[in-house]
Amino acid sequence: MRVVSLDMCADQYALALLPSDRILSLSPRARHQDSFYRARVGAIPLRRPTLEALLALKPDALVRTWGGDARLIKQAQAHGIKIIQINEIATFSEAATEVENVAAQLGVPQAGAREAQNMAAALARVPMPQRPRNVLYYTPSGFSAGASTWVGQIIGATGHRLVASQPYFYYLSPEVFLSEKADVYALGFYDDAYAMRRAPGRHPLVRARIERAAHVTIPSPMLACSAWYVAFGLPELAETIS
Repeated sequence: MRVVSLDMCADQYALALLPSDRILSLSPRARHQDSFYRARVGAIPLRRPTLEALLALKPDALVRTWGGDARLIKQAQAHGIKIIQINEIATFSEAATEVENVAAQLGVPQAGAREAQNMAAALARVPMPQRPRNVLYYTPSGFSAGASTWVGQIIGATGHRLVASQPYFYYLSPEVFLSEKADVYALGFYDDAYAMRRAPGRHPLVRARIERAAHVTIPSPMLACSAWYVAFGLPELAETIS
């Protein structure tokens, strides 16, 4: 099966599961710093999802999470192109199932089984802390995250406790941030110069609090897409938090 990937999260599935000669094109963000498998892109073309480009490439299937609007998807199907929809996942168990399902649809079930096994092995290597620490997640835009988010899965898998007043993503103003009690600050997208233009994360009192305390920056590819490969970075993250 020869495929076109329509967005960055779908790019990761294509790059992990397929040989490069079966990937006709990837999304324009395939080489972005948030792309986990950006080093595998090589000479694969990057193209915006338009019907004209798709018909010229003649793919057997499109791989997508959110990429491509409803009209494009309908037109592609009318031309006999298969749509492989990647589902949103919320747990590592779901991540294993999803990569196996996508691999099966791509005709490479063995690749999906391999990636699921690699994920399980990475989770098994995560060192559990003797004394779990209280971790507060914070982004340059001033948002934090609760246990019912992908961030909650990441912190929970390290054996530490997530400090959060709400179960999902929520705005945490600088004033409220300074009143929270945490042992460690887990920073999301603080390695992104563009994101750091946002005012809350640059607030001098916020920055001073973070710099004086224990803090870690979660690599942005672990946050940008919820997928199985995020587990590969958990052993190192767990050690850093501890």
